Amino acid sequence: MIKFNKKIASIEDATIKYIFDLNGQMVEFSYIDNGTDKDIICVPCQTMCNMKCTFCHLTDHIGQIPTKDMDYKDIAEGVEYIIGDLSLGDRTILISYMGCGEPLANMSNVIDSMIMVERPNMRFGLATMLPKKHYEEFFTLIKRVKSNKLSLKVHLSMHFVDDEQRKEWMPSALDLESSMNMLKLYRSLTGNPIEVHYTIMKDVNDTRYHLDNLNRMVDNQTTIKFMMFSEKESLDVVKSDEAKLEKEIKWLKSDGKIVEYYKPPGNDIGSSCGQFLFELDKIK
Repeated sequence: MIKFNKKIASIEDATIKYIFDLNGQMVEFSYIDNGTDKDIICVPCQTMCNMKCTFCHLTDHIGQIPTKDMDYKDIAEGVEYIIGDLSLGDRTILISYMGCGEPLANMSNVIDSMIMVERPNMRFGLATMLPKKHYEEFFTLIKRVKSNKLSLKVHLSMHFVDDEQRKEWMPSALDLESSMNMLKLYRSLTGNPIEVHYTIMKDVNDTRYHLDNLNRMVDNQTTIKFMMFSEKESLDVVKSDEAKLEKEIKWLKSDGKIVEYYKPPGNDIGSSCGQFLFELDKIK
């Protein structure tokens, strides 16, 4: 059973981290207000992540923290606690399954939690790398989204345009061609929107070769969301130059692409993409 521990507010933006205890293990939800007239609650689907993506902060802690599936009731209770605590009421709410863990590895509980908390002012988002061991769950996801008429946008954690490089950085991921075909299948069968996430890193995946291929692989009905890289000490890689990226975004848009650049909020409290707050006792 999930039990509230404490909440921590960012001093950099409007993000609030909610810490819960789940059978002696810490789990984290985040409330995000990014000025887009909707409230975002970012939720975990697992207590850790063992997908082994090189650029993810969580990868450094594999083996130190147990990876357990979150029960749908615990996910729903965390969401309801935040809605009540902040008196969100009838405000537009996006429940984002982009916290800790891979949603397809716990697909049944993820969908059940959506059904449990769903209300007219609510929609959902889910980011998946389409892991090789769990890709078949994606077809069950499509079936359940259709049957329950869920407003769910699926985000493919793409990040690389070359299978060899992507396998090096994301060893658990399905190949790119299959991933893109499955993403389009989801859009076709459900009518829900899709997008690709691309965490952009200097001299790693931001060259013209990479962006030319990205432009070729993604159609003009699919949003490309560049994500600012959350740097970590264990990896000698830095975020891409923003001035350079602005020019590339302008070029992609001129070719008809839908492009966004997202700076993950709550960096100071471990709420950015792939981060985790471990030293809770040191946070006031």
